[in-house]
Amino acid sequence: KALNYVVKGETRFHVSNETGTDFDLLYLENDRKAKSDPDFPDSTFFKDELIFPPYFFYDETDDEKIMTYLLEGFDEIFFEEANEYTVTIAGIALEKLSCRVTFRDRRVELFPWLKDRVRISPEPEAAELLYVQKDYYPVYITRVRYCSLGLFHSMFMLQYLTDLPKDKIRYLELFIRKTEGIGSLLTTYIKVRNVFEKLGIRVYLAPNCTRYSDRMLSRYFEICEKPRDADETNTAYVKCFNCFALTGFIQRDELVMDLNVLKPAFLREMEEYADQVIGSRKVLGVLLRGTDYIVANFAGAWHVPEIEDCIRIISERMQEYRYDRIILATEDSTYLKKMLAAFPGKVVAIAQERYRGSDFNSVHYLSDLEKQVNSPETYSASVEDNMVNYLYAMYIMSRCESLLANCMCNGVIIATAFNQGKYVRKEIVSVMLSEES
Repeated sequence: KALNYVVKGETRFHVSNETGTDFDLLYLENDRKAKSDPDFPDSTFFKDELIFPPYFFYDETDDEKIMTYLLEGFDEIFFEEANEYTVTIAGIALEKLSCRVTFRDRRVELFPWLKDRVRISPEPEAAELLYVQKDYYPVYITRVRYCSLGLFHSMFMLQYLTDLPKDKIRYLELFIRKTEGIGSLLTTYIKVRNVFEKLGIRVYLAPNCTRYSDRMLSRYFEICEKPRDADETNTAYVKCFNCFALTGFIQRDELVMDLNVLKPAFLREMEEYADQVIGSRKVLGVLLRGTDYIVANFAGAWHVPEIEDCIRIISERMQEYRYDRIILATEDSTYLKKMLAAFPGKVVAIAQERYRGSDFNSVHYLSDLEKQVNSPETYSASVEDNMVNYLYAMYIMSRCESLLANCMCNGVIIATAFNQGKYVRKEIVSVMLSEES
């Protein structure tokens, strides 16, 4: 009832509680609340676009369009705070599951349908625990911890996407914003496809939504195009990339991708090239992301460490395992120069367009720089050339004995998927440095 007034501009409400103490409700805008949190990523990638929609309307009784499975497999669900979303999720858990529901916040007792059914405790007890914290927490880290906004949005995603009943949804039209590179495009598309296939929903890319033309994508990849019968009567539409992709509903599902995503003729070309470059040599694949990844200022495993730390660790591996050569993939010209100096005669670099960190003083994304350095006449050809070279690099990375990357990125994900579990070692420098400290 309060949300109906929020749409009209009201934000504060007093509740006359017939079964207990009166209380007040305060409306806070989801996205603004999350982005004002000190733990929210200080990155334009996250801040430039909507992450959490407002949810003025939703139906907690529509079982078909609530991802209750995200709550399954736990002996206890622990909520730090009683708010609109944790109260809703607690009600669903108590109705559908057999786990214990615990709140640290005693205000949950204001709600009569919960007060005698939940446990009040400062700390959880169960080992198999889903922990839902008050402050922001990224949804792509682990399945056992969320912030309340992240968990609610992940569970109610289908309701956010469409008003259609679940049994009417045949297709999902996936929008991928033009700032995303081919690595992000492939990993997102395949993750989304895998998730929605389990729901009986077929996924296709929205026509002309990416910086790669539909003709270009169909030449190199096995990607579903828009079916002729897809329309508003049977299709859910993704219109905001971050708001959709950065959810537990999408990110916490295992990526199932292999070389079948590539067109057979394109794959054969790369196989022949890799056979010549690698042959029978013992090779270490090194993937160094720089440029716009540094500007993005990601956290954790996705944070780009100093190149000197990377070279130190690569040198240790070269001595310890006696690799014949390094296959290097990097878009950063400074990194290439330093690697060639550090390992003379050992580095084979995949041909690709390279940039410096200083090139990003006025832009945030590699896609913006591509437009800046190319004329309209050369842009499409340049984008295609960069894309093909990137895929050659990831494929050759997948053929190396081991992989060492400076940070987690979509390139690591794709190379690992193409490798199909054959790496002797796979190491992420940002993770190793974190463990050292």
